[in-house]
This record gives sequence, structure tokens and C-alpha cells, in this order.
Amino acid sequence: MKRPIPGGLLIAVEGIDGAGKTTVAATLAQWCGERGLLCALSKEPTSLEWGTKLRESASAGRLTLAQELDMFHKDRAQHTEQSIGPALEEDGIMILDRYYWSTAAYQGARGAVVKDVLEHNETNFPIPDLILLLDLPVEVGQKRIRVRGDQPNSFEDATYQQKIRDLFLKLPSQSQARSVIVDASQPWRDVSRECLSLFKDAALQKLWKTANPGSLGTGTLGIFGG
Repeated sequence: MKRPIPGGLLIAVEGIDGAGKTTVAATLAQWCGERGLLCALSKEPTSLEWGTKLRESASAGRLTLAQELDMFHKDRAQHTEQSIGPALEEDGIMILDRYYWSTAAYQGARGAVVKDVLEHNETNFPIPDLILLLDLPVEVGQKRIRVRGDQPNSFEDATYQQKIRDLFLKLPSQSQARSVIVDASQPWRDVSRECLSLFKDAALQKLWKTANPGSLGTGTLGIFGG
């Protein structure tokens, strides 16, 4: 039997390219699965209709800013309807590899008004219980991309990535979501330990806020150190 969290728990992992988002998200999901927690892992852009079109545009020629924003919002609407919403309604944990902060930062670097992007997304889509912002110098992220055998694409140009990083670092003071900036230039063991600790803290806060502690038993609370 999977252990639920009343009201569900939404965690988003954000940051520039090469920060380790996919690895952190997968690590958290694996930790949950090993402990019998109801958990799903997803990413944006998705592999759904609009997400696929966005991915294809990366090689076919970049869309206009307005087109990108429209597609990201359509993709997120499908994502919410088909995955995020159902997971939370089932009292599950949803871990996202990128979410609307990426839209605010990446499209903000192209000229979108960040405040408007945040307002639209935080009005129309679920706000995460915690956003883990993995931060590191652009040159370190670029090096990691090359080490893993990839080449930075036009979206990963160093100058553009610096603009994105600068915008990411301003988002905690602009967004409604609770967030923590994690130094992603640390050794992986330290990054994963810190992210897991922050994740468990967010889960405990949600449990104590939304559930009758007496109904949880020691099992669910104990998993998160409560």
C-alpha cells in the first residue's frame, strides 16, 4: 500500500542547464519509491502535444517569444490536467524537472515581463510546496554539459545562460512559492543530501498542516524524520 500525503506534495527542481536538475529530481523520486510513498516524476516541456512541438522547435528554428509563451502555457495546462492535478488529488507526491520558474527565467531573458509570467502561472496552475533552485556558475554548467557528451545548443549560449541565472536568482523574492537556493557547484553527495533534507522538511510541514497527526501513525511521519 502506497503511503499518501493529504493534499499531495508538489516539488519543482529548477536551474540553468547543467545544474543537475534531472539527477536531483530522479534521486528524490527514487527515495520516495523505495519507502513506499505514492510518487510520480515528470518534466517540462512534456512529451505531450505542445511539449513535443516546443522540443522540435529547438532544432527547427526558434519560435517568437509570444509563440513560446503560448506553447509553454498550453503544455503546462495539459500537464496539469493529465499528470500534476491527478497526482495531487490522489494525495501523491509530484516531482517536476522544470516548471514555471523556467518559463519566467528563460523567456524573461528574451524580454518577457517576469512579473506577468509569474502572475499568469501562479493564478492558473498549482503552486509548488517547494522549489529547489539549483544554482552554479554558468561556466561550470557548460562544462558539465560537455562532460556528459553533449554540446550546448542555442538555448545554452553562455551569455544567454548568465541572463537566465540572474533572473532565476531574483525569483525567490517575486514568486509566491516557497523556495530554497542550493549551491549546485558542491560535490554531488552534498547537493543530494541537502536537497533530500529540504524535501523531507517540506513533506513534514505539509503533513502537519493538512493532516490529523494522530491519523498518520508513526510510519508516514517517521519516513520524513517526524
